Amino acid sequence: MTRAADPDGRSGGQPWHRALGYALCGQDLASLPDRPAPDPSALAAELAAAGWDRDALRRHVAQIRAAGSRWPHPVPAALTAGLSAAQFTATVRALSAEWELAPAHRQVRSAGGAAPAPGDDRLLRELPPHFGKL
Repeated sequence: MTRAADPDGRSGGQPWHRALGYALCGQDLASLPDRPAPDPSALAAELAAAGWDRDALRRHVAQIRAAGSRWPHPVPAALTAGLSAAQFTATVRALSAEWELAPAHRQVRSAGGAAPAPGDDRLLRELPPHFGKL
C-alpha cells in the first residue's frame, strides 16, 4: 500500500516521475520524487531542475533517433514495478505529443496496389454458390 503524497510531493506515492524521466531521457534520475499519479507540469519542472528542459529533451530525442536507437527508452522493470503499464504508456505518449518531443505519427497510404496477377482475376470474379440467392 502506498502513502498519500505530501503537498510538495516529496514522500509517498510511486516512482511515476522517475520511470517517466527514464523513458524520456534514458537516465535514472533518483532525485525525482514519488507521486501518487503522473503530474506533467510538476514533471516538467523537476526535469528542468535536473538539466532536462524541453529543448534538451528534443535534442536528445533527435540524437537518439538519428542514431537509429529506440526512443522512448525502455525502462527497467524495477522502476515500473507497481505502475499501470497502460497509464504509463499513455502518459509517455501524451508527454511526447504535448512537449513536441517526437514527430506526430503519420500513416502513409498508397494510391493503388499492384495489379492482380493473370490467374487472380478468375478468383476475384468467383462468387460463393449462395451469393445473391435466398
